[in-house]
Amino acid sequence: MTTTSYADPRDLLPYGYPALQVDRIIRHTPGTLEAVKAVSNHELDSHLGDSRPGRLPATLMLESFLQACGLLIVHESAGDDQQLLIFGSARGVRVRGAVSAGELLLHSVELVDRDDETATFTGVARAGDGRVVLEVERAITLLRPAGSLTGHQG
Repeated sequence: MTTTSYADPRDLLPYGYPALQVDRIIRHTPGTLEAVKAVSNHELDSHLGDSRPGRLPATLMLESFLQACGLLIVHESAGDDQQLLIFGSARGVRVRGAVSAGELLLHSVELVDRDDETATFTGVARAGDGRVVLEVERAITLLRPAGSLTGHQG
């Protein structure tokens, strides 16, 4: 059995806890990536406080999906200048269910199109038991050099 090891998302995306919403990359092939996020009580408390509903809000499921898209761009851009994704728009977003503390959120993202300035993705997120909880028909992101937002290049 061959085991492939992928970089830690904390080393690939420009933010950490609690903003980081992907825990691990589980598979990458050209144009596709699968990633997992473990939902915890601690995390729900830190984001939502005492009024939390006991499940990950749809907005954070979408954020986690978009971070998986960002990880795919990092892998597709290996050797190039690091790119940041800036969320532009999404269409055909359907929330089909929820995930609660103790469950996994598994993202399957696909790069549909990419040019110098934009990238378009599609995909789904499933709960650990296989239920589809989020579908994204199209997510469009802007691509910018990593240093462009701070004024530092390279």
